[in-house]
Amino acid sequence: MSEQASATPLRAAVYTRISNDPEGREKGVERQEEDCRALAEQYGYDVVAVFEENDVSASTRSRKPRPQYDELMARAKAGQIDVILAYSNSRLTRRPMEVEDIIRLHEHHGIRVRTVVSGDDDLSTADGRMVARIKGNVDAAEAERTSERVRRAKAQAVAEGRYRGGKRPYGFEKDGVTVVPVEASVIREATSAVLAGRSVRAIARELNERGVKTSQGAEWTQMSLRDVLIRPRNAGLLSKGQITHGDFEILGAAVWNAIVSEETWRAVFDVLTEPSRRTNAANNDTRWLGSGLYVCGKPTGEVDAAGRPIKCGARMRTSASGATASRPNHVRKVHYRCAASAHMHVMQAATDDHVMSEVAKLVRDPRIASHLQPAAVDLSAEREERADLTRRLESFERDYALGHITGPQLAKSTALVEAQIAKVDDRLAKAIRRNASSPIFNAADPGAAFLAAPIDVQRSVLASVMQVEIVPAARSGASWSTDRVRLHPLVPSDLQATPALV
Repeated sequence: MSEQASATPLRAAVYTRISNDPEGREKGVERQEEDCRALAEQYGYDVVAVFEENDVSASTRSRKPRPQYDELMARAKAGQIDVILAYSNSRLTRRPMEVEDIIRLHEHHGIRVRTVVSGDDDLSTADGRMVARIKGNVDAAEAERTSERVRRAKAQAVAEGRYRGGKRPYGFEKDGVTVVPVEASVIREATSAVLAGRSVRAIARELNERGVKTSQGAEWTQMSLRDVLIRPRNAGLLSKGQITHGDFEILGAAVWNAIVSEETWRAVFDVLTEPSRRTNAANNDTRWLGSGLYVCGKPTGEVDAAGRPIKCGARMRTSASGATASRPNHVRKVHYRCAASAHMHVMQAATDDHVMSEVAKLVRDPRIASHLQPAAVDLSAEREERADLTRRLESFERDYALGHITGPQLAKSTALVEAQIAKVDDRLAKAIRRNASSPIFNAADPGAAFLAAPIDVQRSVLASVMQVEIVPAARSGASWSTDRVRLHPLVPSDLQATPALV
């Protein structure tokens, strides 16, 4: 062959691609490269570059970019490549427009294309170009037929409530249906912890400390755990859309067993998707008991209609002073300051120690612990009401299909009933959250359990038992005293037995 006889070997680029590599092993592209290198050796080419696309489709239906293919084309146009080698025409492209690009590459730059199994098309002749175009159209049609089969299979799976594929969802086997008991237990544990007031970040950290991994074998992050807990599939529900962004639709019951009840899932979903909730993974862990919980009690100088002084009421946040990187010998001090106007501050350590001591006393009282431990709530009435409302929606659809009601009537009736369902769902979610009480109140010594608990649990208990108001010192420069802290219990007055609570 003239190519073999050439004194200077032609420069060849190998392009490999595989559409589906769910396990990420790249074996398919490795085999393609081996075969293409053997082809290069047969023709005496010098392989100067290898372009690899793994787990990327080349069909007309695919929206995934192919940066390696684009780089290959750019290098060819720049005159850095003489020959393109691929395992088959369909590995190189399944798009008729790209076939035209390759034909133009040959016409303008003399680029040749050789494949291992699809033969070689002589792009310098009309018949050769015709064959290349026919192959491109056949490959495109086959790719589109495959896409249609996949879409039909997924549509049927939705209709039947079956799993539609993808990465193994945590809590389930690879089939997406069989529950993994150990992982399901982790989901239930984390769900209950969130509803009891624990932070997702703290739960994720504890899972990592225990060596619990995600379904992909990675460590948990705040966001990865959140994404698992808000999935409708945990409640045995099939959905479509972007769950993490709240843009999704519940399609109905799935074929797999629920890990948590629908009411419990809705409750934790409400907690974790609350707009005011901090979800930035870069935020520091919660370190202070009262930050965002203590309120500023400094009088504003105004009075209300009853003649009572109006207080600031803004939340207190921490601020630090003293030691820095440039002043390591200074004593670092942390204070709570009014977040709205820095017109008052109080020492953090002394205030938190006092508040924790008083909360421990409060929860040690068996009457208060019993009051704070909610009894189980019967949700059967709410569940039946929701089922009735759902049946009404279905009847509206039937009436519309039979011509008994008009489109506007359907829309109006549906909106009214959906609003009622939303209210029922809200009641169910709140009931579930009340029932998911902190384990503090079940401990033999609730006070000791509170003092030993993680900071996010302590904050949750504090928020449920009392409001802390910080007031100005009696005089400027006065030392810290308990008079700066006013505790307002959130329990009935007949249960308040601690003298320090006023």
